[in-house]
Amino acid sequence: MPPPPPSWHVDPVPPPGDDTTAADATDTDTDTDAGADDPNASAARDRHGIRHAVLAGIAGGLVGALVAGGLFLALDDDPATNTVGSTQVITRPSSEVARTGNIAAILAKDVPAVVAVVADGGPATGGGAGTGFVISEDGVIVTNNHVVEGASTIEARFSDGTSLAARVLGNDVGSDLAVLHVDAAGLPTIALGDSTTVQVGDDVVAIGNALALEGGLSVTRGIVSGLDRTVPTSRSTALSGAIQTDAAINPGNSGGPLVDSQGRVIGINTAIADPSGAQNVGFAIPISQAKPIIDALRAGNRPAYLGVTIDTESTEAGAFVRNIGEGTPAARAGMRTGDVIVSIGDSPVTSWEQLRPAIREHKVGETVDVVVERDGEKVTLRVTLEEDPGTS
Repeated sequence: MPPPPPSWHVDPVPPPGDDTTAADATDTDTDTDAGADDPNASAARDRHGIRHAVLAGIAGGLVGALVAGGLFLALDDDPATNTVGSTQVITRPSSEVARTGNIAAILAKDVPAVVAVVADGGPATGGGAGTGFVISEDGVIVTNNHVVEGASTIEARFSDGTSLAARVLGNDVGSDLAVLHVDAAGLPTIALGDSTTVQVGDDVVAIGNALALEGGLSVTRGIVSGLDRTVPTSRSTALSGAIQTDAAINPGNSGGPLVDSQGRVIGINTAIADPSGAQNVGFAIPISQAKPIIDALRAGNRPAYLGVTIDTESTEAGAFVRNIGEGTPAARAGMRTGDVIVSIGDSPVTSWEQLRPAIREHKVGETVDVVVERDGEKVTLRVTLEEDPGTS
């Protein structure tokens, strides 16, 4: 088993002085299940005072090397309406709260299974840098999609100095997940936990390739600050059910593990709030939410797809259908523009952010009941889901 790196940075790394804003970012998300770019919608957002990008989970590690693109959180300038999802707060006796008492023990076990993911040669050559973690001895690695999206070459650099070429087994733009593979055997792996048991106040540790610094991975410690966050991004999608943490997360941490007091992965670090507007506000994809997508991508399968464009500005209690793709599952099932999707199978859909996670609960080829509100009545449509063309 490769030894841990010779050194790591335990103190939070100061954020880079990047002045990139949403105006500088390119929205490349073409997956229409949870909204798409629209000039009128963009103008409406501007009229409502949506600020420039303040959330970036970035594949690049150094200032000016943000090649693979980031995720941005838009916040309303009005404090009265400035909310990001909801926080589920569960109390329990303090004696039961798991504490990370021995960081060194966690690192000794986990660091060998965490890798620096380097895209197109890394920041020094205009590429990007992120993080990943090994989930099987035969070389399967999990990371964020935006870390490797569009990359011609990908390397996985281990803590013992080993560097292996990696290829993408599968990726999902909507959930921002990618599964890589390196040609190796007997690799150290990291244990996956159960994010459904995580509670506000639990201690956590973030491990990653922060700022692509030399000398080993960076490690930061914090707590779970909030649960069930819905984080709208610049790609007209959202991180749903995200874990919020105050463990310092920086560019380059994207795709790395957020681990609990036993060193088990409970989240995948994906996005951070711009330090100019917030301090130590990071978001991670819950591992229990990510597992079925990871399993599907690992097996070479693509996530399920409905084929609609959702109006993210609608005030309807559900997902308002703005457009339906020709020949898509939704079109074949008889869905209409103006329908409001209120449930997918057994999962209620009360907002546009909930649509994609509800679809992802089902497999390609599965036929599900989709309930829509149409002209004041509820209509049930039988939809056979297909492979998402936004993944590969």
